[in-house]
Amino acid sequence: MFGLAGAAHAAPELGGRPFSPPGDEVVMPDGWDKKKIQRPDGADLALAIDQQLYPALLPLVQAFSRQTGLKVAIQEGTCGVAAGALSERSADITGMCCPPGPLDRLPGVRYHTIGISAIALIVHPANPLTDVTMDQARRLFGGQTRSWADLPVSGMVAGPASDVRAVTRLHCKPRPGHWRLLLDNENQFSQEMHEVPAIRDMIAEVARSRTAIGYETLWHIADNARLGVVKPLKLNGLDPADRKSLAQGRYPLYRVMNITSWSGTAADPRAAKLAAWLVDNAPTLDPAFAIVPAQELRSRGWSFDGDEIVAPPK
Repeated sequence: MFGLAGAAHAAPELGGRPFSPPGDEVVMPDGWDKKKIQRPDGADLALAIDQQLYPALLPLVQAFSRQTGLKVAIQEGTCGVAAGALSERSADITGMCCPPGPLDRLPGVRYHTIGISAIALIVHPANPLTDVTMDQARRLFGGQTRSWADLPVSGMVAGPASDVRAVTRLHCKPRPGHWRLLLDNENQFSQEMHEVPAIRDMIAEVARSRTAIGYETLWHIADNARLGVVKPLKLNGLDPADRKSLAQGRYPLYRVMNITSWSGTAADPRAAKLAAWLVDNAPTLDPAFAIVPAQELRSRGWSFDGDEIVAPPK
């Protein structure tokens, strides 16, 4: 089956837009903007942080708490949990691994970029392939390339045992960037794709199937290595671990790590201080998280609207 209508051998269209316009704003019910933040009992500040960003930021949050004496409640979740905390006004700061979509731009919410992290294409270690072009990757995930035998370097011969098994995790569908940089929407992926709900499932599925191909950030590949070993591929000749090519905007697949703060009734100067602390200290994050901080991205020509990254280098 093919992921797109039209000629069987037509390449899919390019991926979707990397960012949404920062000027968009959702209209909320009357009185919503008057509500104060509802925090857990005993907490001075409340945070809801996506699982991609949580382990990187936790040491910084803990250091801030020790230095200021503030009690900070921090919840690890998903981008959906973070978005819910915004709409419910139950967090002073949220964190997401995707750029905000139009529905995330609530009145009074400001976005601050921590950095970006490469998304690596991954295969089973038994697959001798080491490098694919973006066009080849789109064909593999879109269903135009159905057999690894069509890529001679794979060493596989035609037959059912060489059928490509595209493993996907199509999270955060309303938001731009992330997997949409590969293929813009779920209809462009192969109808025979195997969709998984969680990061751990992505790693496990690719690790157990010689014909699988998937994707994930380098940190979560390493963090879930106990579930099975996978091999990152170069993309267009670029290693996802090469932070210079990522910082320059040449490596094409990445997550955007943002946090939020509030203006208006929900604003708290203590939360504003913590948000600034996290952004300022992004260059000190453990290199294992493979996050290129906003400071370096600015120097490489990425465009920002205030603290929020809004476009790659031209």
